[in-house]
Amino acid sequence: MKKLTLLIITIIFFSCKTESQEKINYADFLGNCLNKREINLLNKSCEIFEKELLKNYENGKIGNSYKEFLEGFQTMRIPRKMFQNNQTSEFLIELEKSSLYNKIWKKYEEENEEEIIVITAPIENQEKETEKDFYQINENGIYFNCLIEKSENENVKDYLKAIKETPDISPGILASVLTNKLNEKEFDTGILRLIIAVNFYYELKINLSE
Repeated sequence: MKKLTLLIITIIFFSCKTESQEKINYADFLGNCLNKREINLLNKSCEIFEKELLKNYENGKIGNSYKEFLEGFQTMRIPRKMFQNNQTSEFLIELEKSSLYNKIWKKYEEENEEEIIVITAPIENQEKETEKDFYQINENGIYFNCLIEKSENENVKDYLKAIKETPDISPGILASVLTNKLNEKEFDTGILRLIIAVNFYYELKINLSE
């Protein structure tokens, strides 16, 4: 009887952990566009992100955690701890040094119809302020174009099309549209999980970093 009870407990334990322990290969479908190292980096990014989801969202099912994160993204109600972990920061350093970084993001450049030049007298001993660079998805980059090429989900296609047509569209608006359109099953697809991790989580983390 004791052996049977132990067996049942063991089965329950491993069935609960299986989903989070499975090797993540969400980015493998981009293999025709990116090299093996770049694919591995994308899969690694999703692994790190999912660990943070599991620590901060206790929904029982990882797909529900992705959805809750996206819902919170609309109003920036995301657990602060998700952006304060060393593993994510160290991974972003690795990513920035790779060829993949510039295939995903570009520096944000505000387009002004006319340039205004203001000349002021220099102030003695004033330290020069350095402006922080902000990044956004490169709508003409290899990563983004490959997502468009490979996507079969109509809701994901609409999301990608919106960025292509209006690159400066608010990520919060995009998160809201996706959340309202997607059903529960769609949050279990690899392409959507990759997009939520890279296009939302890591892009926000990059722009929050000092």
